[in-house]
Amino acid sequence: MGRSVLELWLLWSVVMRVMIALPIAYSASSTSSQEALLVSRIAFGSCANQSAPQPIWNAIIDFDPQIFIWLGDNIYGDVRHPFKLFGKERTIGPWKNVPRFIPSSEQEMQSRYKKTKTNPGYSRLLEKTKVIGTWDDHDYGLNDAGKEFNGKITSQRLLLDFLDEPQDSPRRKQAGVYTSYTFGPVGRQIKVILLDTRYHRDPLFSDGSILGSSQWTWLESELKGPASALTIIGSSIQVISNLSAITGPIFYLECWGRFPKERERLFKLIADSKRDGVFFISGDVHFGEITRYDCATGYPLFDITASGITQAVEKAVPPPLNFIVRFVAWLAPTTMRVMGQHCRHKSCTYGDWTFSRPAKFWSN
Repeated sequence: MGRSVLELWLLWSVVMRVMIALPIAYSASSTSSQEALLVSRIAFGSCANQSAPQPIWNAIIDFDPQIFIWLGDNIYGDVRHPFKLFGKERTIGPWKNVPRFIPSSEQEMQSRYKKTKTNPGYSRLLEKTKVIGTWDDHDYGLNDAGKEFNGKITSQRLLLDFLDEPQDSPRRKQAGVYTSYTFGPVGRQIKVILLDTRYHRDPLFSDGSILGSSQWTWLESELKGPASALTIIGSSIQVISNLSAITGPIFYLECWGRFPKERERLFKLIADSKRDGVFFISGDVHFGEITRYDCATGYPLFDITASGITQAVEKAVPPPLNFIVRFVAWLAPTTMRVMGQHCRHKSCTYGDWTFSRPAKFWSN
């Protein structure tokens, strides 16, 4: 069932550039004395600069999701210095003497979360939608940071406060923000697994661990647990894309592909669990994309990337140059990217803002 559901979705939907709306019939978890209610849609997105305009919330509210999933960079909590090759403080080049990114204070992080939470559009979403999520580097506290970041305990508390996580939640007591949810009635249950790709991650280029031993043990238990019609694995960084193999050594994107042993372990765990209907959702890269991998399980694995709510690659260049970004996206020979007639420029990758109309997974 999982495979046909994914294929149906791909036939009918268009990738979101700012936020991908993934329509599925789902229901919120309820107490044992209540029947789970079947509803219609989950939406997800990432990369929301709290200081930038966020008009997309109006479109998200019109879409009327029952669940919204943050996939990281929910705020930009670190401080970014401008590119400077010369001068007293140099952030790039062979004479670099100061870091380009530095952490904010706890008070500044709180202020930035408050700015997002009190955004009129997001506030209206909170009134009617269950919001869950994980983090990426900028809300973790520092660009590209991993387990070495000293502020991660404070950052974890601030993120969970932002998400209104109950004070007695196990998530507040563990090392990392990974968690899972199960929605819907038996036979149409949807399991959402949210990974933490920061708290335990080894340095880049190390080919070490992304999840750390405790999170790997937890994930194995989650995947080998009770079956569900669909299993959505949320990762703040892309799982399947191999784009860095194309762009390096000019620049590298953070992704599971930079930790090949970890990615192979993840694929093997999914295959060994014999769990049907698994696919990934991700953020981070400031464009939307659908990628596919056929060699991990008995069915294709898809990674649907939604990035970003305010950050978009086509917005990073003057409008007359947008066509260059689109051409490069179309031309980039990433073998993992889904190509199809429903995708603009033939390639399922987008660098601007939009979202799609839904196609329902369940017939009734």
